[in-house]
Amino acid sequence: MSLHRLTILRAISLSACVVTLGCDGTAPTTEQSTSNMAPAAAVAVKLQLNWVAEPEFGGFYEAARAGYFAKNGLAVELVQGGPGVPAPQLVASGKVEFAIVSAPQVIELREQGGDLVALFAVYQGNPMGIMVHESAPFASIEDLWKSDATVAIEQGLAEFLWLSKTFPTGKLKLLPWSGNLGLFAADPSMAAQCFITAEPVALALQGIKTRVFRIGETGFDPYNAVVVTNRAFFTQNRETCAKMVEACRAGWRAYLNDPKPVNIEMAALNSGMSVEAMNRGAEIQRSLIENAETDRLGLGGMRAQRWELTLDQLESMGRVKQRPAVESLFFWEPSPSK
Repeated sequence: MSLHRLTILRAISLSACVVTLGCDGTAPTTEQSTSNMAPAAAVAVKLQLNWVAEPEFGGFYEAARAGYFAKNGLAVELVQGGPGVPAPQLVASGKVEFAIVSAPQVIELREQGGDLVALFAVYQGNPMGIMVHESAPFASIEDLWKSDATVAIEQGLAEFLWLSKTFPTGKLKLLPWSGNLGLFAADPSMAAQCFITAEPVALALQGIKTRVFRIGETGFDPYNAVVVTNRAFFTQNRETCAKMVEACRAGWRAYLNDPKPVNIEMAALNSGMSVEAMNRGAEIQRSLIENAETDRLGLGGMRAQRWELTLDQLESMGRVKQRPAVESLFFWEPSPSK
């Protein structure tokens, strides 16, 4: 199971803006202004999720439930993902207008010829982690990586490469991670990748206690659950992108204020996660979504320095050979209140 996801739209103007503090948002758009005109029909777009309905997408589902998309002139179809769903490729090819990906995926896809623009980052702190049973002897990821334990993880993940580069490896036994919680639950000596709002919560409700080491605490802490579009769509539909961002801001603000109503709806869409699990996950993720950084930039805010650091780290791991200009990767314009 891929370790997921992200918070909302910020489109990108490659050469027209410097992104350290934001852009002025005055670049021309191919969409006709609707000011002083009769309301136009809602613009239909798809937002491809990279996993099934869970708290990491709560603000998007709330934007639909509470009508924030509609109020911004959008008819947004939320498309659930799952194992093997190639969200970055789907949006890069134009099969969907928007998608949820991680910051490393934005950079790595650029290396492969794709051109995505990040618009909104739900997670200011990376929610990916490594979980072990409560009885495990490890005090840190470093301890684990020096051992001969069995770890279920996707070895193609940037996070895995970072850990293996950062810590001297022992004799780890690596297994591909399929999302099979039963396999982990049955083996007290096993460790596995996780999304901190999902797998550990589900296990806790089954009476299986775990400890979670957040990968971000090792120094690899890129934005996650990032709303992206492809550059062609952004260039031609700046107004639609701006409306998407505003709707997502409103949806996430409402979800953080009260996640319970939409958690009921998401639990109906995801039989693998109960309402109680959704509520617990929503509380666990709060500090990764809203912090001092978002107090300055607004929910979903991004800064060039963070993207630059992620670029440096991916380059050090051999994931980047042709380094893109950092300002070409994202667009962020603080909300008027910020």
